[in-house]
Amino acid sequence: MTFGAPAALWFLAVLPVIVLLHLLRARRHQVRISSVLLWQRAREDVHAHAPLRRVQRSLLLLLQLLAASALILALARPGVMLPSAGGQATVLVIDVSVRMQATDVAPSRFEAARAEAAAEIARSRGPDMLVRAGPQPSAVTGFVSRAAARDALASLVVTDAPSQLDRAVTFALGQRADGGRPRVVVFSDHVATESPNVEYRVVGQSDRNVAITAVRVEPTPGGMEAIVQVHNASKTAARVSLTVSLDGNQILSRVVDLPPATTVAIPAPVRGHGVLRARIDPHDVLSADDTGYAVIGEAPMRVLMIGARDRSLEAAFQAAGADVTVARASDAALLAEADLVVLNRTTPVNLPPGNYLLLATTAPNLPLDIDGAVVFPHILRWSRSHPVMRFVDLREVRIARTMAMHPRGGEALAEGEVPLIWAYEGGGLRAMVWGFALPESDLVVQSAFPILVRNTLAWLTGSGSVYEAGQPWIVPARGQSEAMLLGPDGTQHVLAARGGQFVVPALERVGIYTLQVGGRSHRIAVNPAPSAADITPVRPSLAQLSAAPVVVSQRGIGLAPALLIATLLVLLAEWMLWLRRLVPLRPAVSRPVIRR
Repeated sequence: MTFGAPAALWFLAVLPVIVLLHLLRARRHQVRISSVLLWQRAREDVHAHAPLRRVQRSLLLLLQLLAASALILALARPGVMLPSAGGQATVLVIDVSVRMQATDVAPSRFEAARAEAAAEIARSRGPDMLVRAGPQPSAVTGFVSRAAARDALASLVVTDAPSQLDRAVTFALGQRADGGRPRVVVFSDHVATESPNVEYRVVGQSDRNVAITAVRVEPTPGGMEAIVQVHNASKTAARVSLTVSLDGNQILSRVVDLPPATTVAIPAPVRGHGVLRARIDPHDVLSADDTGYAVIGEAPMRVLMIGARDRSLEAAFQAAGADVTVARASDAALLAEADLVVLNRTTPVNLPPGNYLLLATTAPNLPLDIDGAVVFPHILRWSRSHPVMRFVDLREVRIARTMAMHPRGGEALAEGEVPLIWAYEGGGLRAMVWGFALPESDLVVQSAFPILVRNTLAWLTGSGSVYEAGQPWIVPARGQSEAMLLGPDGTQHVLAARGGQFVVPALERVGIYTLQVGGRSHRIAVNPAPSAADITPVRPSLAQLSAAPVVVSQRGIGLAPALLIATLLVLLAEWMLWLRRLVPLRPAVSRPVIRR
């Protein structure tokens, strides 16, 4: 027997209290006498010297104890496990990552895993549940019949993104069917972490794969340059043909020799605007990562600068390709149209959802506290991984005065005695705070300044950002309630604004996405994730490959409802018995006669 709330059993301590009250309760028999005058002293003497009585047999007391015990047990929510009429329930975890598209197992790893899962469903004697192990693990079904599980399995589609297999397995292990623990069977090609009480079905044979792991475009003195990274994940050398085109017009074609486990970066000069497409041939067993994309020459970002005017910062944004508008004070119409709002030494105000760069100021709705200022801070360290700090070197920068920032979240990108550059994303806001004003530093004369401004513009507005398959995409709503998302395959999805932003939880396809918000369109390129280039099958130990121990399928039955009904029945019986024993006090039939 199990208890859902065992702490309620402490109430059993009231049973002795009921018995004690029963002992202390006075029991009197009604006797008709002529006068009580002579009984007063005797009554006082009896009450003063009466010892504690023994517990006498009482059906009423027994019923009261039974009712209290049944009620307390019901509060503890007891249950019993009984053998289930059917077989043990099964949770099937299906990996839908990009690696499962590999064709080293005919027709593909995913189809082979689907066939094994279908066979497992056919052998199942209990209900089945399907869990999709993708960028965002989710339950495809609850515990359903074999027919429903087969239909759900047939509807699964593999993605171009990596999977969160460990999270999916953890989710599956937490499921319960009729109170019992189900079997968990995982179908994948890469088991990085083994979990106990889990059965694994691993598919895949080959490790040969050459992939495009990154495509980025960078400015050069003569225009733009595309950098294509090609990675050989195999243990043997490979030779591929790389072709780069802009809106269908070929701009580069060359043969690339790749040593084993090596990445090669190939530059390609770009003149013009459009969609850049890089492709390698011949295709290997995984063709999904043989193509990469970039978007060049999107509509200029609109930057609104409010507060103290800084011509150096204006020129840096214009050099980065932005349209700059200067305003003395905030204007609702201008804020709604701007892709980025720069607040330079302004009075702190609450920020509506959007993208913001704040210089020597803050906002009350940011998780950032300001405690005075720091004079001549030292720049001790800065991030090497955040996109804003890419290729930024702050070693020679000197700052005369900065705000003493104390973040309650976000990320410090550069810091000394206090954070100097801080980034935050959440609640519909994407903001960056520079704790110092540009006139109070020599940053504008350093080579890091134009790079930092360009990276800041790209990160805050999402333009030119490198997106990998499986990553989320978050865009400020700018007062709009709906947006239209066009996928690489032409499918359309309507997004509703939540918290002042549009959120795509995971970009599952490689290609060009277009988001239409209001009267504007925004395009991004999504490329294969570098972590998915290695397609070497990873199998667990032999112990994990063997079948898990057979567990008898059980179902839990709660006893609380039955105990509550029993409590009511016992109380009803006790009440009826008390009514039968009750003797009403009747008035005297005759009165004494006084003779004179």
